[in-house]
Amino acid sequence: MNLTFEVREATIEDAETLAKISAESLDLPWRAKDFADAVASPQALVYVAADENGAFGYVVLYHAADEGEIPSVAVDANYRRRGAARAIVEAAFSDASQRGVRKVFLEVRQSNAPALALYESMGFLSVGVRKNFYSNPTEDACLMMCLIG
Repeated sequence: MNLTFEVREATIEDAETLAKISAESLDLPWRAKDFADAVASPQALVYVAADENGAFGYVVLYHAADEGEIPSVAVDANYRRRGAARAIVEAAFSDASQRGVRKVFLEVRQSNAPALALYESMGFLSVGVRKNFYSNPTEDACLMMCLIG
């Protein structure tokens, strides 16, 4: 089934919705205040995928000098595997590249095969392991890096 959606920069008004998506998707979810702070920060890029019902996915990318980090990305379970995550990460990469970012890092659970496959297909390489990075359950993280720009 095709999914029609737009990719846009997040606004403060999106914060509650993004917190709900985060709570349903992640073991250590972000709160609405975390999203509001990111949207207001000049060092953060926050993009959402949205349809006529509102935002259903997001990515947060913090940047400094020529490096960036994605601390959080999630898509509502009802919208997964339909291109939204790739679209929002690509939008954040485009914006970050224009700001001089050349390398982006992220961590992902070693057992999260769909996310690993997505990131690898986007050019991310595994560059290390963060032991016991995740809890509930305890699991190592795969540290990944992508060259952009």
